Amino acid sequence: MCINFNTVIAQVDSIQFYKNKIQEFSESSSNVDNSTTYIDLLNNLSYQLRFSGRDTILIISKKALELSKLNDYKEGELEALINFSAFYLYTGDTENSIKYNQEVLNDKELIDHPTKEMKVYNHLGQAYFIKQIYPLTYTFFLKGLSLSEQHNNEYFTFLMNMNLGTMFNLLEDYDEAQAYYSSASKFSKKSKDANSDAMLSSNLGFLNIKTGNFDKAQDYLNNSIIYFEKTKNKPWLAFSLSTLGGLNLKLKKYNNALDSYKKALSTHSSDVDIKGRADIYYGLAKTHMALKNIPEAEVNINESLKLYTSFNLNTGLEKCYRILYKIKKEKNQISKSLEYLELTEKLANDISIEKNRRNFNMLTAKINFEKEKEALKVKNELVLAQQRKYVKWSLAALFTSLIVVLIILNSNKREKLLNKKLENQAIVLNENQNTLSIINKNQDRLFSIVGHDLRGPIISLKELLTFYIEEVDGKKYFEKFAPQLRDDLEQVQFTMDNLLHWGKTQMTGNSINLERITVKQEIEDILHLFSKEIKNKFIKIENQVARNHHVFADLDQFKVIFRNLINNAIKYTPNEGKITISSKIKDTNLLIYVSDTGVGMSELTISKLFKDTEHISTVGTNLEKGTGLGLRLAKEMIVKNHGEISVKSKINKGSHFIVKLPLPFA
Repeated sequence: MCINFNTVIAQVDSIQFYKNKIQEFSESSSNVDNSTTYIDLLNNLSYQLRFSGRDTILIISKKALELSKLNDYKEGELEALINFSAFYLYTGDTENSIKYNQEVLNDKELIDHPTKEMKVYNHLGQAYFIKQIYPLTYTFFLKGLSLSEQHNNEYFTFLMNMNLGTMFNLLEDYDEAQAYYSSASKFSKKSKDANSDAMLSSNLGFLNIKTGNFDKAQDYLNNSIIYFEKTKNKPWLAFSLSTLGGLNLKLKKYNNALDSYKKALSTHSSDVDIKGRADIYYGLAKTHMALKNIPEAEVNINESLKLYTSFNLNTGLEKCYRILYKIKKEKNQISKSLEYLELTEKLANDISIEKNRRNFNMLTAKINFEKEKEALKVKNELVLAQQRKYVKWSLAALFTSLIVVLIILNSNKREKLLNKKLENQAIVLNENQNTLSIINKNQDRLFSIVGHDLRGPIISLKELLTFYIEEVDGKKYFEKFAPQLRDDLEQVQFTMDNLLHWGKTQMTGNSINLERITVKQEIEDILHLFSKEIKNKFIKIENQVARNHHVFADLDQFKVIFRNLINNAIKYTPNEGKITISSKIKDTNLLIYVSDTGVGMSELTISKLFKDTEHISTVGTNLEKGTGLGLRLAKEMIVKNHGEISVKSKINKGSHFIVKLPLPFA
């Protein structure tokens, strides 16, 4: 997919046109440096040179900026700064492009130049698109779209709709992409701009491949390729040919796909579009794989991998590693193929988590944008009400003092109603923000645990079973990795129990059933559950809880609390260490101590231990895995049972967790 970088038809003719105009103006005027017309011509020439004459842009833009400041010509100054941002954008220096755009946005007089503000939002959206920061891409394109619709600017309305469609196309939200492309199509047809139609057709070709409409995709791509060949628009022609290669791959027309990808590679020349070149090499590799040409596939996939690595695109790296896994497997390099499989699955996990986090961030960006629009609407209503009030005051001077008083009272009443409306909307927006924040934190925690601690072992089991069934040496590898996999699955079961209990604690109306609990017996039962882990690490256990010590709590939650505390003690206690569980009565509560001789914790770690905003998960002394959920779950349940938890610890000395729970009534 291509984000539109404002490609124009007959750019070379436009460059020559402005060069001629500048020469004619210089010959006819004795003092061109004081002319705003001359500054405008310089800025227009600089803009036209953004693709073919980048070395000259800086010189011309610098001169335009100096003359604009000298003549106090704000419009020329803003345009020159925007041309600086365009130069850095098209040469791949997104940081400098963003810096110049922010300088323009910070100018108070920009409000008088809406078209320039639209250009800035377009450049910022493109810069953050290249940087893969899609929530900011979304925000700036939305701002550009809103502004263009407000000022009835059809060109930028088309541009923003197409760029938003392309962004969602890349993010695999095809319904959203289709909606924006449909809006762009309305303005394209209205303007009868062949170049806009061709760019949109190319992107729609890509979208229809993704949605399985291959006949439509073929028609769109044929039309766009004919046009871009005719106008010699190489960046868009390369993209269209590459997309056609992908279509032929889907249709299993491998020789046609190979031809399309080769043409795309020979046409592609953009220094900025590294991803486009990486996609072409990937398409070539995939086509050669289909044609069983393994050496050529390996050469092309390594080129693609190198390009994706240069700008750290995880989705590109994951699909390259998957191809390399298949190549090494075909070459019977089993060990190397397993390495690539492991890299593939790790990236797949990371991409899945990042996709969910990105979706929440995109939702937040949309909500924040709608909040800004609503707040601005309310503010404008208030300003309009104030203006109406002033008009009424002016008219009231013509009438009697009684009418003046009535009008003022009426205006004040309207103002109070509007202020109350604004106040109520602010309360609702704040409540929605708090709710969204809580949902995001819980979802992030859940996705992190499911993505890393549950999905990983299950995927490993699947791949190991597949290898066992399909490969000659499968049984040997299965026997080698099965013990580790068993331990991982036991940890999955423990994590699932914690997740289920944590889920119950998050449910509104979740009740607890308080009863008299004999502490020593329940601790003995929990220790029995961990007998294998205790035996494997040769840990000495001392259950010093008095037999006549009881607490008044929910039995199920009591078991979850101490199962997590004892599990942590075992996890962070080294071989031949010692764990002690003891108790004592204090006032109307029973203090239960879980002490170990493990690795201990720093004061900083202790301060973060029970915070919802922190996620602490480290491996144990024998590389045992964890999720960081257990202690938070334990604290939530202790609080629900009217208790408290505290911890004392020193590095390399061990930790002491103290749980205070109420005694049964006498």
